[in-house]
Amino acid sequence: MTRQYMMKVLIILLIAMCIVMPAAAVELEEMYLGTVTKADNASGALDVKISAQWNGEQFAPVTPVTIIGTSTLDVLFDNIKVGDEVVGTLMGGEKWIAVGLVGSKQSTQKQLLWMAGDPNAMVAPFVGNYRVTYIADPKCDSCAGSVCYANSVDVTTTTIGYNTSGKEYTQSNVGTETLRPLETWDALETGNQQYLNIRFIKGEASASACPESGMIIGPQPVSEFFIRSMSTASAVPTTEETTAVPATLPETEATTPVATATTAAPTPTPTPGFGVLVAALGCIAAMVVIRR
Repeated sequence: MTRQYMMKVLIILLIAMCIVMPAAAVELEEMYLGTVTKADNASGALDVKISAQWNGEQFAPVTPVTIIGTSTLDVLFDNIKVGDEVVGTLMGGEKWIAVGLVGSKQSTQKQLLWMAGDPNAMVAPFVGNYRVTYIADPKCDSCAGSVCYANSVDVTTTTIGYNTSGKEYTQSNVGTETLRPLETWDALETGNQQYLNIRFIKGEASASACPESGMIIGPQPVSEFFIRSMSTASAVPTTEETTAVPATLPETEATTPVATATTAAPTPTPTPGFGVLVAALGCIAAMVVIRR
């Protein structure tokens, strides 16, 4: 094996490292259906015995196994109990970032009575055929790695229907509302017997949305909501109503006293600085070798 051949192999490996490392920083999200077997707020432990996994179209049955996970969502532990059937999204193989309570165990659609966590990571709709998505506006002077605080979120509520094959489609657009941390929006589709009480607790946004952000290595942003599907028989809200942030709420997120949040700052990128340095040096080395 010649020295020239070894150099070519080294160049290929170094270039591959430069390309693959940024992509590997995004953490895997997996969606499951199962039953809560442990919920402990003190330790943050949330264990779920799963019965099905989302395959992109539906929940497909799997061999039952208990996933030992964690959560930092205080509002989740305030509402969940052992024995509840839930739909949950697990990030990085250990952290639950969205968990919702199934309204009817007999239903095949697995619609939710409530959810805690990130609605963008939740595959199940809410009772009343509602869906919630959002876009976060980054506070660009507060970024840590690949994520920043969210100044606000633009929350969109829609309703869905199902065709003869059981596939979901968007039926109507209920509306879009801009929420800041601790604000609430009651979203109602005209004629629907249910409405959504949507509370934005705190959020993150991608640093890549900031001007001159450049290439950023790190995990995806995650936000925290608490959303409930409620009967209009008890109260009839309006889609325009938004609960304002208290006047005493500090403007800087780092000092915001949010009772339901356990994280005081955006999660910094978990990609080791040494790894990034190696990748950068590898790219430089590859260029030097090529020039020779």
